[in-house]
Amino acid sequence: MKNKNSIDKTLASLFNFDPFSILNRKYEPLPLQKRDNVEYEVQWQKTELEKDGHKVIHIAQNKICERIMIYRMFFGDGWDEVDINLGMKVISNDGVMVPDPNTYLVFDTEQKHLRIADIRIEGDQVNKGYGTILMNAIMQLGNELNVQCITGWISQVDWDHIERLTHFYKKFGFSCEINHEIKHGTIIWKNADYIREDKI
Repeated sequence: MKNKNSIDKTLASLFNFDPFSILNRKYEPLPLQKRDNVEYEVQWQKTELEKDGHKVIHIAQNKICERIMIYRMFFGDGWDEVDINLGMKVISNDGVMVPDPNTYLVFDTEQKHLRIADIRIEGDQVNKGYGTILMNAIMQLGNELNVQCITGWISQVDWDHIERLTHFYKKFGFSCEINHEIKHGTIIWKNADYIREDKI
């Protein structure tokens, strides 16, 4: 503990603030536009996102009656078709929570290959159904983009819940190749339509 405090103080002096506080910060929900009117808020948030040039790609309700909005961010920098960033808004009677942007995908437009670069669902976001809703949005996006396959990898940082993670991906039709020795895994989903075309 003494060493950790020393490291924290050193980093704080270098950055003029505690960089770990960003990782541990809690967000207060933003108030609804109309009290106790979640449906109005969903439509309002959708309109605002579209005004900013983004696109809502999926809206669903989780097991604790929150409305989860997944939206694709567009930056107009020429990379929007390749670097795909998904954001999430969690809307309930308590207000609107906007977790840090948490999903990064890379799309090879020629090979029709969508790669999951990073999905961040951490801390108190776990076990609320966000992952399932997010993966449904990714699969829907893959369908819209007519992808041939979706791939990704599982790193050492996920190894304490590897069984839960492989079960999660298999539920969506991914095959999982896991190497327990080096604590690394790959996931792959193949579009059955492309497989059928290859056999014709």
